[in-house]
Amino acid sequence: MEPMEIAAGRLHLRPWRPADTEVVAEALNDPEIRRWAPAPMADSDEKAWIADRIAGWADESSFAFAIADATTGQVLGHIRVKSVVEGAGEVGYWVLPAARGKGVAAHALGAVARWAFACLELSRLDLLHAAANTASCRVAQKSGFALTRLLDEPSWDGGEETVEVHLHALSHSG
Repeated sequence: MEPMEIAAGRLHLRPWRPADTEVVAEALNDPEIRRWAPAPMADSDEKAWIADRIAGWADESSFAFAIADATTGQVLGHIRVKSVVEGAGEVGYWVLPAARGKGVAAHALGAVARWAFACLELSRLDLLHAAANTASCRVAQKSGFALTRLLDEPSWDGGEETVEVHLHALSHSG
């Protein structure tokens, strides 16, 4: 599938570009993003991270977007649909510090959900986050994702402990 762009009112979702290394480096070094991100993100460098997002489009393993301000083009965050199997996929996101608390994640999540249901023909999107990440829980709920289960998952930092995870889901009857 060719990379796509999504016009979403005040936001513009576009594929990641090699020129985005500075903003990705900022994200990879942000303590809050690192706190909640799975270990592979925390262990990446910006060029490898971007290359992985670009490759996802090429092999259709994931569909990643930079969340940008529609007027200025400033990158505000990231959102991706991955693990697409049998009509279901998983969505994940992060938002840079300057854009937090402004509805960016929820707005982007709604736009990507509509796109995934229409273009990928999914019937369900799952959203997983650490139970302690109350901001992500609010974003999921605000975007219509229902809390379906509490899971114990292997620690995202690669440790031997487990972490409590909320599984939210959004269904599309199509």
